[in-house]
Amino acid sequence: MRIVTSILILTLIVACGGEEPKEDKSPIDITDENGVVDSLKFYQTKLNADPNNPLVLFERAQYYIRKGNVELAQLDLEQALEKDSSILKVHKLYADVNLAQLDLEKSKYHYDYIIARDSTNAGAYVGLGKLYAALNNSQEAIYYLSEALKINPYLPEPYFTKGLIYRSDYYVREDEDPRKEESWNRAVSSFQTAVEQDPNYYSAYIAMGVMYDEKGDSLALEYYNSAIDIAPNSLEAWYNKGMYYQNREEVDDALNCYYTINDIDETWPDPYYNIGYIHLLMTREYDSSIFYFERATQLDPMYYQAYNNMGFAYEKKGDLNNARKFYQKAVEINPNFQLAKDNLNAID
Repeated sequence: MRIVTSILILTLIVACGGEEPKEDKSPIDITDENGVVDSLKFYQTKLNADPNNPLVLFERAQYYIRKGNVELAQLDLEQALEKDSSILKVHKLYADVNLAQLDLEKSKYHYDYIIARDSTNAGAYVGLGKLYAALNNSQEAIYYLSEALKINPYLPEPYFTKGLIYRSDYYVREDEDPRKEESWNRAVSSFQTAVEQDPNYYSAYIAMGVMYDEKGDSLALEYYNSAIDIAPNSLEAWYNKGMYYQNREEVDDALNCYYTINDIDETWPDPYYNIGYIHLLMTREYDSSIFYFERATQLDPMYYQAYNNMGFAYEKKGDLNNARKFYQKAVEINPNFQLAKDNLNAID
């Protein structure tokens, strides 16, 4: 079963700094033929009027980031830096974008550039902390995150990133290692401090939910619910909440979570798979399980686990021909999937 959890999240936060050209505040027609605001038209009109103003490119880059188009944002930021390399917030956003793209060398260059000119730029220290966390260099990462907190102790992101580092440390330690529990406590404490600084820090609630969930602690549900309060349409939060109930065989609550996901986004195969799994092994409704596994494979034709489970459902129904067909399909997709091979051998 495929699990969804939060990992290192590279948020793009704009920090100010440097001398900046004045922005044009004159009114611009930014509506399309239907009278709807067209943001790209707005920025293009501003660029046509003032083609050498790097801040317009910076603003459009921010727009592209909000829309998830990092490549176009990168191009605009490069042009902005060519026009004026002194604007630190452009360097900061460009460093953030490159960090998100895992171009760590370029990202580090721009963070270092900022700090050399503004040693109080907390955002650049946070960026370096995240960069070293991505390199699994915990010592350097903690150093830069701590430097950021010296400048501004109320920033949530350094605490959150520290939590991710301590959580990674927890996972790599052996169970008998006495420092394992210490890493867990530090991770949770850091995530908790992040939400104390920003009560709407969604990712910290998810991270704490996952950690308490793995401990079998019902506090996980409270954190998942807090995440949903902040982001009601979060597929991740609803899925994790569904898994919480599913692992405890609270069938109705689990199904309600997965149905909610289907209402939000009917194209994600995993919730359909999990509904099928519940009907297969918990409620023994084999026809229903086949229906949902089939839906999962329609959305993801390479979903070999769903084919295997369809085969198992047909086997439980006594239809060995279909059982064999779907076991074989699972093995064709993943020849190393031992469960499907064992199931196939058992009926041949």
